[in-house]
Amino acid sequence: MNVTIVDYGMGNLSSVAKAFETLGVDVVVSSKPDAIASAERIVLPGVGAFGEGMDNLRRFGLIGPLEEAVRIRRKPFLGICLGMQLLAREGFEHGHHDGLGWVAGAVKPFEVDGARFKSIHIGWNHVVPRWQEPFFTGLENSQTFYFVHGYHLICETPQTIYATSRYGQPFVSSICQDNIFGVQFHPEKSQEAGLALLHNFLRWDPTTPVAGRSLEGREDGVVPPNVRLIPTLSLWRGRLVKTVKFAIVHAGLRRDVGDPVKAPMVYDAQLADELIYLDIRASLEGRDSTQVRHIVSEVAGQIFMPLTAGGGITTLHEIRALLQAGADRVAINSAAVEQPAFITEAAETFGRQCLVVSIDAKLVGPGRYEVFTHSGTKATGLDPVRWARQAAEAGAGELLLTSIDRDGTMVGYDLSLIRAVSGAVNIPVIASGGAGTLHDLAQGVAEGRASAIAAASLFHFRDLSPIKAKAFLRRAGLPIRS
Repeated sequence: MNVTIVDYGMGNLSSVAKAFETLGVDVVVSSKPDAIASAERIVLPGVGAFGEGMDNLRRFGLIGPLEEAVRIRRKPFLGICLGMQLLAREGFEHGHHDGLGWVAGAVKPFEVDGARFKSIHIGWNHVVPRWQEPFFTGLENSQTFYFVHGYHLICETPQTIYATSRYGQPFVSSICQDNIFGVQFHPEKSQEAGLALLHNFLRWDPTTPVAGRSLEGREDGVVPPNVRLIPTLSLWRGRLVKTVKFAIVHAGLRRDVGDPVKAPMVYDAQLADELIYLDIRASLEGRDSTQVRHIVSEVAGQIFMPLTAGGGITTLHEIRALLQAGADRVAINSAAVEQPAFITEAAETFGRQCLVVSIDAKLVGPGRYEVFTHSGTKATGLDPVRWARQAAEAGAGELLLTSIDRDGTMVGYDLSLIRAVSGAVNIPVIASGGAGTLHDLAQGVAEGRASAIAAASLFHFRDLSPIKAKAFLRRAGLPIRS
């Protein structure tokens, strides 16, 4: 069997390819009509904005070949995230755009209560299928998958809806119509459950009617959204390092903490929810994102967990290259401050859900913080709360907020800073800098009101793992993935 993954310049194709290769099938990644015509199964993945995705399908001349292969010859088809959304009649992301029109419905933004739910849905959520067979067979006890999106499909034909989830409101998380299967989540980043679902897709015979007990009527989704636990890895000169207040050398010691490829594999095995990978000195040393991109391309073939990467990014080309290397989202910092319009341009091209704006803040006076760039060496004069609002309005999908004063100290998060920024924006905020105990992690959510918590020293220098940390957070009453 072969699987053809459609390359239309939108997203982390290498991660999808690696997932299918792991399952033992031949994979072709191509933008050529001939490859689509000869495919046995077709996958349309996607990380990006609806309008850009449709423009690229037209630009590559792929709409006709896809119509022929999927709608006429009825080859088994899987749309992932944006790839599912593009099947709709229309989408309203950054204006109105016509979709492929294979599914009756429209793609619209979430309308949620901002006090509890941010406008971007990022993280692990429960998926409730209407039928277990064929796609969720064997997943009765593991139906939690990774989502990252701000728009969702409103399906006008109920019989097309295969599974639902909840994010403040119920939404369609999977569709099935004839030979067309679609998922809003990312199976290639959902670890064992995701691989099992892709395996079921490979075994699927669309000519066989769905059989088995209907599962309709079950409660869908999780309320409130799951808290994400995210190890942070800092790259410098080909090694992982741990800074203290952004300094690489502390008390005369260089804190080397491991191999940049092996460490992510450990965190994947320990069920971390995501991973953040940053080339911490790229902008300061005048380098682009080449180094972190090379590491990401190695790492992406070894793990099946969500990955955010950043460091030295200044162009759309670099963002696209990082996504194609296997990153799911990118983090920008110095370039965002210097050119806020870059945030908007990136969001309109790749979708705001894949754009993380890093904010590094330092206490510069009593109760007064300032944003710094270039690895904490360049003062900007910006107040972090005002800058957070501006970044969110410009199109950021999430904020990575780091306290420079607390970085590497393991004395706890700066809760007042986190709470001020989290309360000022309607997008998720990742708390970073200072976590030294499991109690600190819980405080970052309960008191700082962060949507996710990042840590490095806590895992590097103490006998703690994501498994232990998540068990503690569950006992503390916080919603977190098992």
